[in-house]
Amino acid sequence: MEEVVESRKLKYKALKNRVCAERKKSKKMPTIAITDLEPSEIPHHFNLTYRLPTKLEFSPRKTEKISLPPHLNCGIATSGSPINETLIRSRINVIILTTLAKMKREFPGKPCTGVASPASLKSIHLQFDREIDFIWKSDDRRVRLSGIVDYSLWYGMADDYSTNMVMVEARQPDLIKRAMIHETRKRAKIIDTSVYGIATDSFQWVFIRIRPNGEWTEKAYHWVHNAQEIVSMLANIFAHTATSHKWWNLGIETEVSASLEQPKLKPKSKRDMRHSI
Repeated sequence: MEEVVESRKLKYKALKNRVCAERKKSKKMPTIAITDLEPSEIPHHFNLTYRLPTKLEFSPRKTEKISLPPHLNCGIATSGSPINETLIRSRINVIILTTLAKMKREFPGKPCTGVASPASLKSIHLQFDREIDFIWKSDDRRVRLSGIVDYSLWYGMADDYSTNMVMVEARQPDLIKRAMIHETRKRAKIIDTSVYGIATDSFQWVFIRIRPNGEWTEKAYHWVHNAQEIVSMLANIFAHTATSHKWWNLGIETEVSASLEQPKLKPKSKRDMRHSI
């Protein structure tokens, strides 16, 4: 047993050093902002296909539904405030952090949640306004794609994108960041290559999932009518992240090189402050 643990530690250390080296190397490459890529081309570049969600994919079962945290009442706390980015961020912060706290407090004692132990919950953590970048090979050109994720949920080391399963964005939904994480997880030979995404203005919540086979699907809920479903979905996704295996094959490749075409550039646009979804 000790030999297995030591072997895993060595693999983890080697992987960490390799990822850090790749990060330094990518900084010297030409950079393209993720927002400059044409959204309609992303499914083609990453071989993604849209499918309707299955009956239970974004619909928590009765046994999976959780009650709203007792202090979660954004409507009253922010009543009368104009809808702007500050309000939206505040509401998202409250909903996500309160739900995560409730899950960490209550889920270990519930076998039906599938969370193995409190230790597995401690491994997951949120990061805010995190910059992510990837090496993209298109024909003979190698560039660094760079962007910002508003909220991201991780269960591994901070610089390894293959351990990022969930991305939450206070904006319109897009596939590019999720597609990159999905591709990285495939190249890291992680068993579960699925990636979850959430795009929300704190009122309407769009849950997005890229399945292991490259199919992607989505479903929208509105906070006014479906608050319990939204919180339950968040908690279940967080629990799924906590059960992900910490150790993965050392053959990780951070180069997203799956015969991608030259990206089509478009003028940068200002963030859509309406957050319409």
